[in-house]
Amino acid sequence: MNVDVAVSIVNTDNRELLLDCVRSLLDDPARRCSAEIVVLDNASTDGSAEAVRAQFPRVRVIEQPFRAGFGANHNTVARSTDSRYVYVLNEDTVTRPGSLDALVDYMDAHPICAAAGPRIVGPDGRQQGSAWRLMTIPVQLTWALTLGQRGAVISYGDQPKAAGAVSACALMLRRSQWEQVDLFDESYFIFSEEADTAQRLKRIGAEMHYVPLFETLHYGQQSTSDVPDRQINEHWRAFNLYLERWHSPQEARVLRWLTGFGYALAVVAAEVGSRLPAGVRPAAAASWNPGIYRLHVRNAFHGVRGPGIREAAEDWNRERVPASQPVR
Repeated sequence: MNVDVAVSIVNTDNRELLLDCVRSLLDDPARRCSAEIVVLDNASTDGSAEAVRAQFPRVRVIEQPFRAGFGANHNTVARSTDSRYVYVLNEDTVTRPGSLDALVDYMDAHPICAAAGPRIVGPDGRQQGSAWRLMTIPVQLTWALTLGQRGAVISYGDQPKAAGAVSACALMLRRSQWEQVDLFDESYFIFSEEADTAQRLKRIGAEMHYVPLFETLHYGQQSTSDVPDRQINEHWRAFNLYLERWHSPQEARVLRWLTGFGYALAVVAAEVGSRLPAGVRPAAAASWNPGIYRLHVRNAFHGVRGPGIREAAEDWNRERVPASQPVR
């Protein structure tokens, strides 16, 4: 292993954001750790792969002719590289100078830490969810009663700390421990990979840490924001799979009910808040659209009844990928 970090970026039709992401990684002249940047292009149609090759010839591009899920794509990059660490990074992020060094230094100094992530902020400067407690009934009850403001989220403070899970939009993984738990579970198409990986790392005595020594800018959900119903359906499929894997049937039922209850309270809050002038609405709400929360309530209490992001990818593959081309 001659490289410290393999940066794994998966892109689907986000050419300009991808170029900004790669540019931010390369614009770090004082970086001490060695890094290889690998872009897996998830069958984009906007010329993303060609643009990266033209502007950044040092960046390796894997041009995949079919569309696969989050975990499967990053696993492909991980298996094609040989480095001490793998930095899983969304294409809609901007990395600050010194970030890779800070994460490598921290993880070198903390062998128990198998995965670490930074503070994540949005383009408006507000902090996004960056680290969470793993789900329990008390945690989810607190989350529901406080409209998501307490209980689960623990990405506050300026000091690094152990966390249940950290955001996979910018997640450094120690290869030796990650490979020991077989990389990402590809049963999840997208969503819940962080928590599932955290649970498997716990089994080998390793931890995930929140490391707010620097910030990463994240534009957020660029590949799924135009299909909120599919996004929410996929979220709940992943959520249900996670509950099935890591909780008893009785506990899973309670956790699903508490989550649905929390979203039902959010419907009421959004109905009221959407009628207020924008300037006086609390800034902490993820959305003031009650319809978004109603979709969550429906899935919590009636199950997922519509297609998700996985079906969109499968439809794309059926229409555009030759029958002779293997699709994972």
